[in-house]
Amino acid sequence: MSVLRGGRRRPARQVSKTSRYRGAARVNIQKSQDITEFPSAPSADHEERLSDPERLLALAETEIMDSPPEDVFDRAARLATTALGVPLGLASFVDDRRQFFKAQCGLPEAEAAKRETPLSHSFCQYVVAHDRTLAVSDARDHPLLRSNGAVSDMDVIAYLGVPIHAPGGQSIGSFCAIDDKPRTWSERDVEVMTDLAGMVETELQLRHERDAMETLARELNHRVKNLFSIVGGMVTLTARSSETPSEMAQVLQGRLSALDWAHSMISPALSEGDLATRSIDLRALVERLVQPHLTSGADRLGIDVPDLELSGRVVTDLALVIHELATNAAKYGALSGPEGRVDVSGTLDETTLEVIWREAGGPDIPEAPSETGFGSRLIELTIVRQMNGGLETTWHRSGVVHCLTVPRTVIAPKVDPSAS
Repeated sequence: MSVLRGGRRRPARQVSKTSRYRGAARVNIQKSQDITEFPSAPSADHEERLSDPERLLALAETEIMDSPPEDVFDRAARLATTALGVPLGLASFVDDRRQFFKAQCGLPEAEAAKRETPLSHSFCQYVVAHDRTLAVSDARDHPLLRSNGAVSDMDVIAYLGVPIHAPGGQSIGSFCAIDDKPRTWSERDVEVMTDLAGMVETELQLRHERDAMETLARELNHRVKNLFSIVGGMVTLTARSSETPSEMAQVLQGRLSALDWAHSMISPALSEGDLATRSIDLRALVERLVQPHLTSGADRLGIDVPDLELSGRVVTDLALVIHELATNAAKYGALSGPEGRVDVSGTLDETTLEVIWREAGGPDIPEAPSETGFGSRLIELTIVRQMNGGLETTWHRSGVVHCLTVPRTVIAPKVDPSAS
């Protein structure tokens, strides 16, 4: 049996850690670890780990911080106090300045009402920063913890904390058991707390998947509505510019074929296996996605972009963005009338790909819209969150300008055949 007594660590048995992956998300089903003593001093990068943008983003996406109590989490805290025979159990989530108690059993009334403390009163921050199970038998004797406000103000003496991970695997919290007197923590204690932390993680994963399904449903509904609108406008404008029924049928068939290709490129998950190895030139991607909306004249589209071969996830992400921009232009902007034009230009430097989508000649825009539609939000979500990029939109009376920036690290460089 592994024990910790008075801040000193005795040898512990290594216990296996197993994870299940679904897509890009991780759910820890069994992750029992060594029972490890708190470090005697904060690591040199302690604050950097807590303030890591990826970790904070993962925490924010759970929407746990400042959320109301929920029995599904409180139940796990109650089980911890009963199973380990301790007065206090917590599910604590940690950002870069405080810890928030999503679940608690046994907190004094004043602390239970506040449901948070600054990091000056947090042991959980070290569990999160080190991303491993940490324990101490008597914090009053520990060089790092004895001056922590939780000891003097909350009577935290013995502590056992197991990391809680976001669906993407980032350490965002600690599921912990606390005693107000010295205690020797056993391997069984660690296993119980690990299982209960796994229950919390499973709940977070289920909510993540539910949110993803709701987003997908809204996205599909949005695309179906757009498809009817686009096809209806395409038929009308094609009829106006065609002299014979056969000419109209031929032109319309080509446009519908291109539109079908565009949708196949952005269908979420359905073609993922094929798209992982598929590649396409950036210029060709823009041409294929905008072409269905060019109802008169090839000179309505200008393209001046770097010679880039795109592959993998970046193809679907950029295809989705360009498709939404083209759809909006066809419904409301430069491509909704016969005189409008779209120019797509791009530059590539050592760190960034910049793509500028510029519209002109469409309906006058007296002012920027007061509300953004789902398509605009989808573009921003894809660029900012999926591609770690940025998006700036400027509304001119003559047309809208979108400036998209994407880190070069997401772009697959084109291979020079002569180099092989």
